[in-house]
Amino acid sequence: MRKYGPWLLSVVSAGVLTLAFPRTDIWVLAWGGLIPLLFALDGKTPWAAFRISYLCGLLFFAANLYWFFNIARWFSWIAAVGVSLFLLYLALYFGIFGLIYGFFSRRTLWAKLFLLPCAWVALEFVRGHLFTGFDWASLGHSQYKNPVMIQIADITGVFGVSFLVVMANILIKELIGAFLVRRTSVARWALAAPAMVGVVVFVLAWQYGIFRLRPADRSFRSLPQQSVAVIQANIPQEMKWHRPARAEIVQEHIALSQEALLFRPDLIVWPETSCPDYLWEEDKFFKQIQSFVRAANIPLLFGSVIKEGNDYYNAAILLSAQGNVEGIYRKRHLVPFGEFIPLRRFLPFLSDLLGIGDFSRGEEYTVFSFSNPRGGSGAFAALVCFEDTVARLSRQFIRKGAPLLVNITNDAWFGNTKAPFLHLQSSIFRAVENRRGLVRAANTGVSCAIDSWGRIVPPLQVAAELKAQKTYVSGYLIAPVSFNDRKTFYTKFGDVFAILCFGCILMGVLSQKKNIKA
Repeated sequence: MRKYGPWLLSVVSAGVLTLAFPRTDIWVLAWGGLIPLLFALDGKTPWAAFRISYLCGLLFFAANLYWFFNIARWFSWIAAVGVSLFLLYLALYFGIFGLIYGFFSRRTLWAKLFLLPCAWVALEFVRGHLFTGFDWASLGHSQYKNPVMIQIADITGVFGVSFLVVMANILIKELIGAFLVRRTSVARWALAAPAMVGVVVFVLAWQYGIFRLRPADRSFRSLPQQSVAVIQANIPQEMKWHRPARAEIVQEHIALSQEALLFRPDLIVWPETSCPDYLWEEDKFFKQIQSFVRAANIPLLFGSVIKEGNDYYNAAILLSAQGNVEGIYRKRHLVPFGEFIPLRRFLPFLSDLLGIGDFSRGEEYTVFSFSNPRGGSGAFAALVCFEDTVARLSRQFIRKGAPLLVNITNDAWFGNTKAPFLHLQSSIFRAVENRRGLVRAANTGVSCAIDSWGRIVPPLQVAAELKAQKTYVSGYLIAPVSFNDRKTFYTKFGDVFAILCFGCILMGVLSQKKNIKA
């Protein structure tokens, strides 16, 4: 049993951490989910620590990202192989953390309490940037329903929350170990000072969250507000590009919008690729949408694929209340193997196996402005598909002057899984990091509005179907949104906290080498 004990502890950690994420959302478990793994790593060789942590990471990512296989079924067997390799790659980050833990395990609690959370943050930062980046299921994301503790994200980004969660796990583990293992009272008292410092860090973060939330409702009411109608048509993925279904798709969006018009919204938002035309290659259904907008006399933001020359873009298009094209945003952050094939020149066979043509990448940070005949007006930036999961992209839009963020997406690829809720987690952190309201129009959900403090705003009106079930139903909601031009520390300076974590690790490594030489 002793032989397999560390492996069982690794499995336990993976399971507990998974429960902290959607759909169970028992976020408090994240504050102790790493403890079994940390005990399993004690006294292990670097290679053993890597393997034990790698298993934990593989199980964790498989349990949270299994829905990637739903996407793969739309392409071919090679896509399923690619997803498997991707999960094996993601697990490396847990494995590397195991190696780092072994490197610093003999240091004092002072060192471990700060260096190990720094290491975790550094690994999440690399994961969010390497190979275009993938930061889904970061440890800090587990706290998206814990509004007090996520407020520090306006300084540190999501990485600060991850740092606190890892620090808590290490502190609790060391305190448990101090009383389980026979140590002298002197040795136990040596833990008191670093433990108190750790507690102070948590109290400060907690108090900062309370400080930020206390005036939140008053601040929200004092900002300029408009109402936005969000349409969730729930078009199955097999219908999205099925030519005989195109008229039905457009009619479903128009019908839901006409119901929403009864509540006099200032802007209507449809999801990604809700217009099934390839603009400006064909425009039959686009003209139908224009006619609806002119009759409604309300601006409309919708998603469509557009053709310009020989290039195709995944785009967001804003129509004025008169039905004219007011602006176009061409998606900047493309999804590898979904919207383009990396190294296509060297891997030409993937084009035939996956059947994917390359979209072109947009170059501009477009900020839309809208107005309607009733005097309603505002401005916003559109994030298409997964772009709301890329913190640096949202930050740049805010720096360009966007007072509101709007995410239009199609999560129908994933089926009825936890994926839409994992996607929602990222939107909540983008709102807190930049203190911006964020509206989500998702084809199959989760459609909602999020305030500047990361809380889902109760809609002014909502269709009965959408009120009863958040995903895989059609409906609409009317949400109040505010426009804010203030910039947070995170907006101005970006991931300074993550960079500082890299610096701390470097200093820790150098001091370790000096100790070895001494």
